Amino acid sequence: MKRIFVLAWAASLLGGLLCAQTLDEILALNYQAHGGLDKLKAVTSMKITGKIVIPEQGLEMPMVMWQKYPDKMRVESRFQDKKIVQAYDGQKAWWIMPFLSEEPQEMEPGQAKLFAEQADFENPLVVFKEKGYPLELLGKEEMEGTPVFKLKLTKPDGREIFFYLDAASGLEVKSTLTVKIGETETLNEILYGDYKPVDGMMMPFYVENKLNGKTQMQMIMATLELNPAMADTMFAMPQKQETAKTDGQRQ
Repeated sequence: MKRIFVLAWAASLLGGLLCAQTLDEILALNYQAHGGLDKLKAVTSMKITGKIVIPEQGLEMPMVMWQKYPDKMRVESRFQDKKIVQAYDGQKAWWIMPFLSEEPQEMEPGQAKLFAEQADFENPLVVFKEKGYPLELLGKEEMEGTPVFKLKLTKPDGREIFFYLDAASGLEVKSTLTVKIGETETLNEILYGDYKPVDGMMMPFYVENKLNGKTQMQMIMATLELNPAMADTMFAMPQKQETAKTDGQRQ
């Protein structure tokens, strides 16, 4: 009996060591696919142009998005010749919805929380060690016929983010996070595709957002610029007299 226990303990220990080694190899594959860890860490801002598609309403809108380290984001789109603005300055999420009001308004808490999550510029798979986020390899499975590795990252507040990496390339296919909006828990899924090289890095030119399995938005990108200069002021909620500034003045 003692021998069986020792063998079981040894097998468990070996399995843990192999799992840890495999996780390191998978992360190395992911970093290499994106052009290397140094390049990933060197990206501190991004500008994207393209279009937003809302399938349920049959809408397509031109879009420009700016992101800046560590957690600033601004998205501008147009519908019926009216400009829609959504932004997060690191503390406050706000928007201008011209069909409701021409003035900037703070987002309601549930929407603000989702937008702030999306504004986080840091890649958890890159900074998990320095941030102290536990990261686990849960195994290998198939997603729509494609073998993927499933990873689980746990944030300090207990929230769990699951990453699905293509087993062949190491690139992200999907990430999921359960968020609480009011009293309701909502599964937020982000799907990535149409990877293309940008300055030696593979970047997704297609991003789809789902809530509880239902597609809310698709982002189809035309251009993606890494490390463009941008002022912090463009993410801050403007005063009334500032709302008339043109896009060019905010660049």
